[in-house]
Amino acid sequence: MAKPLKILVLSNLYPPQVIGGYERAIADFASLLKQRGHEVVVLTSNAPEIATNCPEPVSNPTVHRLLVLGGTWGEQGAAWLPADRLAAIHEHNLAAVQQLMQRFQPDLCLAGNITFFGIDLLHPFFANGIPVAHYVMNAHPGYLAEQSPPSHLHRYITCSNWVRQNMHQLGYPVETAQVVYPGAAVEQFYQATLPPRDNLRIAYASLVMPYKGADTLLEALCLLHATEVKFTATIAGGTFLPEFVQALQQLIESEGMQDCVQLPGVLSRQALSQLYKDCNVLVFPSRFEEPFGISQIEAMAAGLTLITSGTGGAAEIVEHGKDGLVFVSEDPFDLAECLSSLIAQPELWQRLSQAGQHKAMAHFSQTQAVEQLESVLLALVSSTATR
Repeated sequence: MAKPLKILVLSNLYPPQVIGGYERAIADFASLLKQRGHEVVVLTSNAPEIATNCPEPVSNPTVHRLLVLGGTWGEQGAAWLPADRLAAIHEHNLAAVQQLMQRFQPDLCLAGNITFFGIDLLHPFFANGIPVAHYVMNAHPGYLAEQSPPSHLHRYITCSNWVRQNMHQLGYPVETAQVVYPGAAVEQFYQATLPPRDNLRIAYASLVMPYKGADTLLEALCLLHATEVKFTATIAGGTFLPEFVQALQQLIESEGMQDCVQLPGVLSRQALSQLYKDCNVLVFPSRFEEPFGISQIEAMAAGLTLITSGTGGAAEIVEHGKDGLVFVSEDPFDLAECLSSLIAQPELWQRLSQAGQHKAMAHFSQTQAVEQLESVLLALVSSTATR
């Protein structure tokens, strides 16, 4: 391997303070890069109010929680703080970046989610000749296209082809952007024996929010229940909208499904692994354009059959009828039909499970992902050093 890099990872959140897959993916990359011999330091915020039971990576780098977020996440999504507070926060964050940069002397900055930081937080790196690789795992990088850094020191890396194409359509300069799927801890979730396929045992693992489609799943379950299809379902995940979860619970009770549908809240990765051992189907019913969808890979590795709405980058994971099923987004009738088809066609069900597990293990491992990311980072440092 080439000379190890000194990498400063910049992320708005870092485990155990996470919202979704973006922060988890950046943390996994930081840990894996450290395991591969690179010196890694993380600069992030301290937001204990959104701490979850997501564990820190096993090989965790040094983490500095020195930054201050310029906004909050809530029922209405992401919202910036009042303008009169942002100037002081911005000045504080710039000073923290400059001080750590001078102390650590990184070869490169790996930026993740910079929501509530802004693009200006990357400018000190450019001013000091330090390249920045921005790993984008949202529909766009969090600032306007016209604010994109023109510097040769900047490189986009996207988590899917869909994100790259979407950014191109929005006017971001992605000519040199490379796609690196985040991968998943497939070895951790892998089960040598496929789950039994006697009855439907359905898992949902995501934020329990309207845009993630948990209500579409529950409506499909109501249709199955009305036609006396036997099933159990676990809808796992946190929420920023408690009244939405309450409405789901009320529907469960009104339909008499308390014994077959559970809402356990946020699960740790260990508990999620156990859930997958207890289930045989993962439903991924998101109604918004997903950048990727790591939980799909984890479930496929465990041998669960994936039924997905296939929105955005999620469509790059599964091929309908070959290694999973794709239903029409926001259509509970189509989802119920897909679920029923597994019971009606046991040979298809087994074939989908086997093919899905093989694809997850062969194409979406974190080992492959970090090797691809490392190659991009080394090339970026090398190219900027010769200019």
